[in-house]
Amino acid sequence: MDFLVEQAYANDVPAIQEILRSGKLSDNFSQCRFVLKAERVDGRIIGGIGIEFWDGFVSLRGLIVAKGSKRQGVGKALVAEAVELVRRTGAEGIYAYTLFWNQRFFYACGFVRVSKENAPAPVAASADFHYPHYKYCCLMKYEGGH
Repeated sequence: MDFLVEQAYANDVPAIQEILRSGKLSDNFSQCRFVLKAERVDGRIIGGIGIEFWDGFVSLRGLIVAKGSKRQGVGKALVAEAVELVRRTGAEGIYAYTLFWNQRFFYACGFVRVSKENAPAPVAASADFHYPHYKYCCLMKYEGGH
């Protein structure tokens, strides 16, 4: 593994947002209490994930890996570190909204698909905040394992 996952600093966020924009994804981290980065040993940022807290629940936000770094364990490492950080906070649940083609990835990270209609109110509020970006997403809940 020639990359490290750690908390991003304010000056790291623009590089993560640029990767998000290159993937045509929303780069809104305004509600994130934490942003993690994946960084190569040469200092190049190759991915990131935001962690939003909504009244005791967490929504993972903006998971992205740069094109040349996909399928190298970067995404799984970002999610694993985010889950570990969130566990230490005592949050009631960890959720992620994702497009349907990313469901298998989240299954492999210990998430299961749940109905958006049955989402806890704070988790639904996170979707409303990010509308329309979450409109076509499915909701995944972390159940552990993997």
